[in-house]
Amino acid sequence: MDGVAAVRTALIADEVLLALVPADSIGAGPLPLEGGLPRLMLESISAVDRNLPSPGATRHVRERVQVTIMASNYPEQKAIQRAVRRAAADRINVQVAGIENVTIHTEPRGPDFMIEDPSIWCGTQDFITTYTEAR
Repeated sequence: MDGVAAVRTALIADEVLLALVPADSIGAGPLPLEGGLPRLMLESISAVDRNLPSPGATRHVRERVQVTIMASNYPEQKAIQRAVRRAAADRINVQVAGIENVTIHTEPRGPDFMIEDPSIWCGTQDFITTYTEAR
């Protein structure tokens, strides 16, 4: 498990966000467009293990996760982006199988952009997740 799983757990637990984007349209990595819009794609951007002087059975990880919002129009994209930020910001002790001590904080929003064909409005929101995992 990893930070992507942690952010997805926070997102699919939020009723406001789920009213805008169904849970099966929130996933890790590229999602096919056959299911239509909107979509949320979660990707790991970077991860750093914290080195300890005398490592034990676990390690502490800091991972940057990016959520890419894909929507039908600009107002929908912005509404979803606000809901994503609210759903996952400042979450402590998120319960995720396989990792412990999970914390999620916001990082910068990325630029707005559009994929002209097939007319998809996009934006990104980054999060920093920290967690403990088995070595």
